[in-house]
Amino acid sequence: MQGWFAQGFDFLPNANLTSVFIGAHFTQETQNFLKCFIAHFPHYFENKEIGCRDTFTLEFLQNLGLKAYFSRCLTSTLPKREPKATQTKVFFVGFDKKLLAYVPKNLKENGEFIEQQWVELINSSEEHCFKLTQNLLKRYENEAKLIITSALHCASPATALAIPVVFIRTSEEQKTRFSTLRGIIPIYSVEDLKQGKVDFNPKAPDIEALKEAMLENARLSILKEKGENIDEAKLKTLREFIAKFQAN
Repeated sequence: MQGWFAQGFDFLPNANLTSVFIGAHFTQETQNFLKCFIAHFPHYFENKEIGCRDTFTLEFLQNLGLKAYFSRCLTSTLPKREPKATQTKVFFVGFDKKLLAYVPKNLKENGEFIEQQWVELINSSEEHCFKLTQNLLKRYENEAKLIITSALHCASPATALAIPVVFIRTSEEQKTRFSTLRGIIPIYSVEDLKQGKVDFNPKAPDIEALKEAMLENARLSILKEKGENIDEAKLKTLREFIAKFQAN
């Protein structure tokens, strides 16, 4: 179970389902709910090891005495793209246009604005939504020279694709979620942008070793939850590597 759990409190699977939490984020509202839930059902998470997308969620669960670790977000495991001559465009994704005054002129001239959080849907079927998502990721993969964004789920998959990313948080709430990219790319604030501290010519970091570790952690975690024997020492080492990873 990977996700941003915030839109309701009906996400917890019943006892007939085997759940594996990897890449979970619990908002403040969801955390308040979970405190009450665990008080009434203290054994629900008793044998669970919860992979947390960010340190905000990790610290909350550890303070409750639950087994939790920093798994990061699985969107960081997309395959690295191949270089192409078509990768020449600057994408501004979920970027506040009021901040454009602090962006170099040459980037704005070659820029295209995309709002991926709000999309007009002609068809709301799951198949159609997946297709829209795939098409947008393909555009980033095939066209992007640089992405400037305040959207986590642009910055994370784009970095996995080996696209250079300028990542700027615009609120305190984002601080609770963006630690999934800690040690991978810089996370700038609006003040950094205004003070000229942003590097607008970044290089995409090499995170292939991190991807391998994250996918192997997912595989072993699933096997363990199914009751199969696994190499516990290897799993522990993988999780430590994921948590402490620093890109060159």
